[in-house]
Amino acid sequence: MGETLEDAPRPEPREETAQPGNTIALAGAAVYIAFIVFLFWDGLIYAASSWEREEFSYGYIVPPLAILLIWHALRTLPARASGGWWVGVVVTVVAAGLAVVARAGGMPAFSYYGFIVTLLSLALILYGWHGLRRLFFPIAYLFFALPLPNTLYIKVSTAMQHISSELGTNVLRALGYSVFLEGNIIDLGPYQLQVVEACNGLRYLFPLASFAYLVGYIYSGPAWHRVLLFLSVVPITIAINSARIALTGILVNYQGISAAEGFMHAFEGWVIFLVGLALMFLVLQLLLLVTGDLRPFTSRLDLDTILPQKGRLPPTVRRATPALIVGTMAVGLGAAVLVGLPEGAQSVPPRKPLATFPLQIDEWSGREDVIQPAHLEILQVDDYIVADFQGKDRKAPVNLYVAWYDAQDRRAAIHSPSVCMPAGGWEIAQFGTRTVIPEGQDTAIPVNRTVIANGMHRQVVYYWFELRHRQLTNEFRIKLANVWDALTLGRTDGALVRVVTAIRPDEEPEDADARLQAFLGEVVPLLDDYVPN
Repeated sequence: MGETLEDAPRPEPREETAQPGNTIALAGAAVYIAFIVFLFWDGLIYAASSWEREEFSYGYIVPPLAILLIWHALRTLPARASGGWWVGVVVTVVAAGLAVVARAGGMPAFSYYGFIVTLLSLALILYGWHGLRRLFFPIAYLFFALPLPNTLYIKVSTAMQHISSELGTNVLRALGYSVFLEGNIIDLGPYQLQVVEACNGLRYLFPLASFAYLVGYIYSGPAWHRVLLFLSVVPITIAINSARIALTGILVNYQGISAAEGFMHAFEGWVIFLVGLALMFLVLQLLLLVTGDLRPFTSRLDLDTILPQKGRLPPTVRRATPALIVGTMAVGLGAAVLVGLPEGAQSVPPRKPLATFPLQIDEWSGREDVIQPAHLEILQVDDYIVADFQGKDRKAPVNLYVAWYDAQDRRAAIHSPSVCMPAGGWEIAQFGTRTVIPEGQDTAIPVNRTVIANGMHRQVVYYWFELRHRQLTNEFRIKLANVWDALTLGRTDGALVRVVTAIRPDEEPEDADARLQAFLGEVVPLLDDYVPN
């Protein structure tokens, strides 16, 4: 008596008996996944290696969470027919081709992205368009297990570091403190906040973005709430880091360097991450208040979505068996091509080590320098020379840097100076591509010419990339050239050549250009022995 319909016990859902179509499709899906794991192995290893870096250590939890999200989406997938299976096959074929291109061009990040695309194409093959709509966001969550491609990551992080540094120093100046900002190096008088320290707060952009995506997926509110929540991560991260810089400056002035260093160490790790989470949840609560909902934001979170639950696969998979067979054959063929692809470092022509590069070149006398181990760990060069050469006129010296790579692969790739210079306190005042003819030479060289400034100091920089029989200035063309030469020559070796000289107070930029071109006239003929074509 009095028992309501809601209170009445609900019957357990019946387990669906295995059907031949389902069994074949699931077996095919298992083979398909095994093939794509092999096909995109470089990308998966690259992603896993990035998790060893502190700012991406959260990546370990992304795949398990993605699996739970995918399982929940499968468990709730409606069993209805929907087209699109053969579109999934086409996407699979394209992705298999891109896997070969990514391996040949030394682009492991794109190999990992290709793995995710093939999972999406498998969802389309098995469940059609309606299934892809349900599975898209759970599978796309895997994108957060890998940082942005290196060039884009450096540009984004450098820009965000600069904004954080500007805001932090502006707060200190507004409070009456003396502070000087030079690029991303913040001079607090007795204490300098170095670039690497200034970016510590920014390392939480990616885990916070990952968490915001996850919260948005299980949030039952309006879609625009989810979008704003995700976008809020950028200003939240910048604000936290700016506050961290300002508080460090205050501590330097009041309690000395040791207290500031202790604060910098303490205000890292979980502390700054939890502050970011608190601000993110505050944004979500404010969005609910704006829409007139006075309940706490936790009432809008469906935690069942990320908890493992019992379920079954929808029966529509048995309809996709022919398309699945073709898709599996496509990834299998791609895997076979990958096995036969030659390794770039195995066919490099003989070359002299750069350690033997002459330090006396006609009337130019050089003094060799070394790169610090921490920087070498980032650059991953196989051979290099960096030296300052002084001409007979005793004016500004010319710095020569040549970085050689036996192969550009998931381990290493050429680093463009355009993304490294701003982090050292230099601002790019001018940038362009031009063709120069070194003094005394007949052959023109395309170079990226940059004028950089740091306070009253200015420098002119020339750099280009030597790739086999090419001299290139564009990073994207490097990737295309690597793909072509890997497939036709079995090589992805190459070098960066960079020369730098200061613009003296009594000089114009054209005088520095003339000095660089005179130096290149002596150096370029020597490069063939160290950078083979």
